[in-house]
Amino acid sequence: MKILLLTSFDLFPPVHGGSSVAYNWIKQASSRHEVTALISRLYSQGGQPDLPGDNVHIHYCPPSVFDRLRVLSFWVNPHYYRTAERLCHELHPDVVQCETLWPAFTALRLRKKHRIPVVCVEYNVEADKFAALRRPAPLTGLVAWGERVACQQANHVVTLTHQDRKQIARRYDVPLERCSTILPCPDLTDFAFNAGARASVRSRYGLAEGDAMLTFVGNLEYEPNQQAVRRIVDYVYSPVLQRHPGARFVVIGQGAERLSGCCRDRLSFTGYLSRSELVAHLCATDVFLVPVETGSGLRVKIPEAAACGRAVLATRKAAEGLESFAEDEIVRTEAVDEGFLAAVLRLIEEPAWRNGVGERAQLRTQQVFDWSKALTEYDHIYSRLAATSGRGKAG
Repeated sequence: MKILLLTSFDLFPPVHGGSSVAYNWIKQASSRHEVTALISRLYSQGGQPDLPGDNVHIHYCPPSVFDRLRVLSFWVNPHYYRTAERLCHELHPDVVQCETLWPAFTALRLRKKHRIPVVCVEYNVEADKFAALRRPAPLTGLVAWGERVACQQANHVVTLTHQDRKQIARRYDVPLERCSTILPCPDLTDFAFNAGARASVRSRYGLAEGDAMLTFVGNLEYEPNQQAVRRIVDYVYSPVLQRHPGARFVVIGQGAERLSGCCRDRLSFTGYLSRSELVAHLCATDVFLVPVETGSGLRVKIPEAAACGRAVLATRKAAEGLESFAEDEIVRTEAVDEGFLAAVLRLIEEPAWRNGVGERAQLRTQQVFDWSKALTEYDHIYSRLAATSGRGKAG
């Protein structure tokens, strides 16, 4: 099939959960379908497209004054719609798939004009996300209205967690049969343990064999991730170093300048890392920390760390949607409190337990997060839509 993918951010390189999901989807789906992606320069690191192949076509929306509205710009940006219309006219896609709520109105306009079915992939319940971030009530209400329109009018809605599927179906009156959950998968060809990479990174930080490396990964321009780093500094950093002075905390992600007040001697901010460097740092990690207490996200970082065999310690909020992992495969606490600190210290001091947690999580990741299975689920959706629209068959 020919699929026109609409996103509201740059994918090259992927710098947050949403861009990682879209990047991995294109990489995998292009093995079965011809994929044309319309992306923008929002949140861009200025990288070059690195998904070659005859079935991948990448196009950028021209920059404009509308970009000042950030993600909301896609509801009103005529340049984005015109570029999408041109691609639709040239390519005659069988399906338009919009990643996130923001390009949904462009997708629905294309459907109205060209009678092309629309799949809307909802990464979060965006209205809840805006409310959790304490955005102004009128803005949150506007987002809720747009989300209702997009979910009700799309031919099919894909969510990334079962909770979001139930929430969207209930809140926006979307029939459950028109809403599916497909887990976002890490790229297991990239995210895997490598002993050489582990040794190289640990040597770089001057870590001896028994010294613990504790790592957090996240886009530091996102407020809940900033809060998570402050939780590490305020509640975890000093108690850990008092008992383990050789330990090293590493924070990975762009936007570190927003956390200048968190600088400490044994805490390193790496900034954005390439995928290979990120994997190497995950392999070097002993305890992967996810002390996120607010907001919402895609939880991609957890299965990526698990795929590398790392022991993950997360709040229950941070691990929402990852019920596939049993209690002995991800260590969970209710909040960043005494229980969280106790779990950190136990993971450092009991390497047999820590290694067992990481090994079990790695095995679960390999069993559950399968791109072949995920693509088959997408193909079933495309086939049903193609059958009702008369635009051909999937796969």
